[in-house]
Amino acid sequence: MVAAPISSGAAARRSAPYRQRTGCMTRMTTPISAYRIQLRNGLSFSDIAAIVPYLNDLGIDTLTVSPIFSTIEVSSGKKSYNPTKLDGEAGGEYGFAVLDTALRKLGMGLVVDINPNQMPATHHNPWWFDVLEWGSESRYAGHFDVDWKKRLTLPVLQRPLVEEVQAETLQLHFHQGKLAFGITYGDVFYPLHPRSYEVVLRGVGNALSIDFLDAANKADAQRSEEFHFRLREIYESSELAHRLELAAWLKELSQDMDAIDKVLSMQKWRLMTRQKARRRMNYRHAFDSVHSVGVQVEKPQPFKDFHEVPLDLLEISQIIGFRVNQIDGLADPEAYLRQLRANAGENAYLVTDKILLDGEKHPALWHADGTAGYEFISATANVLIDHDKLAALEKLYSDIGGPGLLHYRGAKSAVLHRRFAAELQALVDLIISIDPDAATGLDLTRAVTDLVIELPVFRTYSDGRGVLEPYRSILRSTISEIKSRADATDARALEFLQKILETSDGLGGKRARSITKFQQLTAAVMAQAIEQSHRYGRGPIALDEVILHGADSGDPVQAFHDKMLNKAAAAPRGMLATTFSYTTKFGEDARMRLLALSEAPEPWCEAVLRWRQKHAQHVATIEETPAPDPQTEWLIFQTLAAIWPLTLPLDDETGLNAVREDLSVFIQKAISEIQRDAFWTEINRPYELAVMDYINQLFADRSFLQDFVETMRPFWVAGAINSFSQTVLKATAPGVAVVYNGAECWDFGVSNIPASTDVNFEALATRLSYADQSPLNILLEDWHTGAIKQRLVSTHLRARKRKPGLFTGGEYVPLKVTGKKRRNVIAFLRKDGSDVCMVAVPRHPFDAVRRFNTPFMPIPGWGDTAIQVPQEIRGLELQDLMTGNRTILADKCLIADAMRGFSTVSLMTD
Repeated sequence: MVAAPISSGAAARRSAPYRQRTGCMTRMTTPISAYRIQLRNGLSFSDIAAIVPYLNDLGIDTLTVSPIFSTIEVSSGKKSYNPTKLDGEAGGEYGFAVLDTALRKLGMGLVVDINPNQMPATHHNPWWFDVLEWGSESRYAGHFDVDWKKRLTLPVLQRPLVEEVQAETLQLHFHQGKLAFGITYGDVFYPLHPRSYEVVLRGVGNALSIDFLDAANKADAQRSEEFHFRLREIYESSELAHRLELAAWLKELSQDMDAIDKVLSMQKWRLMTRQKARRRMNYRHAFDSVHSVGVQVEKPQPFKDFHEVPLDLLEISQIIGFRVNQIDGLADPEAYLRQLRANAGENAYLVTDKILLDGEKHPALWHADGTAGYEFISATANVLIDHDKLAALEKLYSDIGGPGLLHYRGAKSAVLHRRFAAELQALVDLIISIDPDAATGLDLTRAVTDLVIELPVFRTYSDGRGVLEPYRSILRSTISEIKSRADATDARALEFLQKILETSDGLGGKRARSITKFQQLTAAVMAQAIEQSHRYGRGPIALDEVILHGADSGDPVQAFHDKMLNKAAAAPRGMLATTFSYTTKFGEDARMRLLALSEAPEPWCEAVLRWRQKHAQHVATIEETPAPDPQTEWLIFQTLAAIWPLTLPLDDETGLNAVREDLSVFIQKAISEIQRDAFWTEINRPYELAVMDYINQLFADRSFLQDFVETMRPFWVAGAINSFSQTVLKATAPGVAVVYNGAECWDFGVSNIPASTDVNFEALATRLSYADQSPLNILLEDWHTGAIKQRLVSTHLRARKRKPGLFTGGEYVPLKVTGKKRRNVIAFLRKDGSDVCMVAVPRHPFDAVRRFNTPFMPIPGWGDTAIQVPQEIRGLELQDLMTGNRTILADKCLIADAMRGFSTVSLMTD
């Protein structure tokens, strides 16, 4: 049965008071394994419906999908601008019904993204359009986080206003789609306030302009739909001659600087260049774009309007829950999640994109099932990287690159001053206004700046009594650290700031707002600095895919166990991710290759030096700066090592061009985002062109490419084994395993590059059939195709389906490993009643496989390495998921025996 259109039930309730949904979900909603799909590159709901049978066969029971509501393409990807309508480009209500039917037929669920923190600031957004037109009079003025004490500042102009008018880039006209007069700049339309229509229309005396002006004089912000409906009637019933006369007049008026200036002065908004607006912006914008605006979803009406249709879909479709994006941008994440849970019901599946840093735990008070799983990316990177040799790698990188590694504090400082200067100043002004006398003589700008930069987490959290633990302690220790430095900010300023930001004396209006604004600012700065700029500036970039300020180098295996034990206790229903498009730069298997570099830093660095010397003549000089500079050269070679396809022959010109294009796009983005100093404030085109030419020269040199492939071969073999380990860890650790779009096979792509991330699902389905039917040894010999990884993924996902309680709720027990190679094994037990799965995976495989061409750990090398088997499971007969071999457990399990057929172990009860 096709799902009913969403509009019928929702529309009937729009005029009724908002009702609290209590327990609207009655079906079981915890996913077992999820598959992540991005609605981009023309992918539609119907396209997804067509691959549902394949995903079911793979072992998936839940889809998780990027926003399904009306979206617009912006620089940072597609973003939803209207949460009340399903995305028309993806198929609208009909297409969604097709997808819903396909999921219902196979009993699969759907988790969709929502982003209550922000919406695109575009005329396509009906709420924002109304705000642009009416300003603070708009019904939606309270929906957005705007300081209405001054006109709305829009940082959109490329040149000063006078130059734009002279270039005729600002055009007055009547927009037939939006049914309003306004100014078009680029592809964006800015509506005029109806009270300014008189200035625009006074030069035209025909009946059309008179009727327009009459309608504008009667317009009411609370009945704007009626106003625009009336304008449609007037326009469509007018004479063609009058419409042409009006169009000609508006064209002439657009070239009159005095007229344009007068019209603009009457609007609730003002257009500025980005540079001029930097310290004048008066709306909270998104982490990654000034072209998005913060939503005040903490208020009842915005919450109701934003969630009405998503909650309707939760009741009538296969949607089982939501992934809440940019949770740290909200004024009060805990209160928001409490309200969402109350309306969605206790059984709804809710996860957030919260990134946990430096020992943070999932907030106990949050009414969510866990996170989207980013912390698992850090956990696996930390346990698989070779910490003993990492320092050598970083030292060699520093020797080659000149300056040391870009510290995340430097990136935060640059982001704060370049992108959030207005927010910083507004926060300081607000803090000073709380107690102006006490603030006199204090350098609070420096104090706030230092605290934002030094805070080691995204943000603190608070309730009506002040900042909550452990964040109060983090705040205090950070302030103490700043005060202890030789160049520390004035201690009194920091003490004054600390009193404001952690008060527990009943929060007053200004004090509460200052805490909220500080929390939102630190989250935005950290997100932008660490998720984008900082990671491009690191040498061993895999460390920073989701943020490791400092790796757990003491005992990485125990650190991994501790994190999994914490997850099992705090958020066993949370997700386990190894890739997410806007958080990681590389595909999950590309990242595993980079981790292998840490195991053999000397041969890698020798190769980089050799390649740099070979191509030194292609390094240009731009403004006394080498192009590319040494750090960028390293990044070029490192990126190429990560993304090179296993099956690419050197005589395949088409394939080589595709790799070169992906590399070029990635490096261009890196150049624009590193922003190390003033030289990088804007994209430096000559430098960029010189770097692109350097890359072209690399690909024109076949001897280099041959040397490159031969040098990287052992790293790629070791990287494949790392991938096997990562895959098994994700499939067996506590939580919901998430497979990213196409990553069931090798994923050596670069995130956010369409050509790099397109997925051929028809080929995947064919390869899955091949993987299922082929002997394991044949798949290992043919490992370059990715069928072996697909077999590994599907085998474990199907096992999860057979025993869901074992993996989403079962006990996690770290196992002791003894013997010669004990440090090269991670082992643990999953247990749920009589169901058991004993898991072991290798780490640091490079030395063992460097002379081999197949990702298989040589048996003799394991020696006496063994897992110590707990007393309670000795005597059990278990079967290995990959090889099918059966084992009766004794007091110990030799790794050489357990990994005889494949280099991971998953021994499970029937």
